[in-house]
Amino acid sequence: MKSEISQPEPPGLIIEYNHDLDVSDDFLVTYEPIRNALKDDRLLKRFNYFDAKAKSHKRSFHLFGLWSLLLGSVPLVIAAVRMVMGEPRFAGIASAYLLAELCGIASVCLVLLNRRKHHRILWCQAVFCRERLRQWHFQKFLNGPLIEKLVKNKTEYVSELNKRWANLEQNFHDGYGTMMEFTRFASRENNLYFNLANYSDQTIALMVFDAMQVLRFEHQLRFSQRKIEPDAEQNGLALKERTTVSETIASVSLAGAVLISALAALGSGAHWLHFTLPWDPLSFTRSLAGTALFLAVISAASRAYRAGFTLPDESESYDEYYGRIRELKAIFKVVPNDNERLRQLEALEEEAAADLRRFIRMKTRATFLF
Repeated sequence: MKSEISQPEPPGLIIEYNHDLDVSDDFLVTYEPIRNALKDDRLLKRFNYFDAKAKSHKRSFHLFGLWSLLLGSVPLVIAAVRMVMGEPRFAGIASAYLLAELCGIASVCLVLLNRRKHHRILWCQAVFCRERLRQWHFQKFLNGPLIEKLVKNKTEYVSELNKRWANLEQNFHDGYGTMMEFTRFASRENNLYFNLANYSDQTIALMVFDAMQVLRFEHQLRFSQRKIEPDAEQNGLALKERTTVSETIASVSLAGAVLISALAALGSGAHWLHFTLPWDPLSFTRSLAGTALFLAVISAASRAYRAGFTLPDESESYDEYYGRIRELKAIFKVVPNDNERLRQLEALEEEAAADLRRFIRMKTRATFLF
């Protein structure tokens, strides 16, 4: 009984994101001749480092941004409440004035601290390095002679791979510059680390294509689908749901602010035209103006939230990537020969590079306030 409890958790219930690189031993046994190409412990260790950095900087950027947005909204909300309640009622609450001023100062400080810490750009750099490592790993299967060396002359394979790894690491020393070059100049040279070269051994080719269908095509499709689909119990609202909710709040609150402002204008007009109203027109107009200001603040905050989390651009990006990879997988399964399958793998790698480029451009523009 004790040994059963200590056994590792079987797959199926745990959310795993990077099992395309951290391949299980059971899977590797099936592809023993290319085992060392499918799982590279050196690359996996470096990948995990960048993955942890990306998550840390992402969390910090969003945390600072959300708090700066919330605190920055407080002075405006209090100003709206003052207008609704009226200055005489609000005059006795001196602490509210101080709170508004402190929150405004704190908001600006958080924005400046977020920029000083460079969380956004370091998040993008870590994602860039992480995903380029993933792409480097899978792009080596585009070069048939290189993978065939692993089976037929492992010493040559290791020597060539070590040389390519050293070049990759050397480029990473200038991480920001390399990322900017990759982002601004979309080209085959910037997308691909390995040149396309056909396999001469059909047995090895079939082994590679079978493994790539699972580790590359299917993994990329499932990752994108997991990002798109709602999963409230584990990840909260999905991207599409967050986009819909934030857009609804922004639109409805702005429409409400405009409508109430129009009512306030009508109230002012009635006062100046000396119409008799059952309430004090000046107090009524002031209350409506305060309510309109409050709704306008909610609308602006919702749109700032969308800008900080890059909604709905991110959702649309995953949709586009999912559709393209699904199309490539369908072609990959029906093309008549190995050379055509290899070209579909190359097209997948081009799409993965283009998707990373879209992601970096999108996230480097992300901002909550300024």
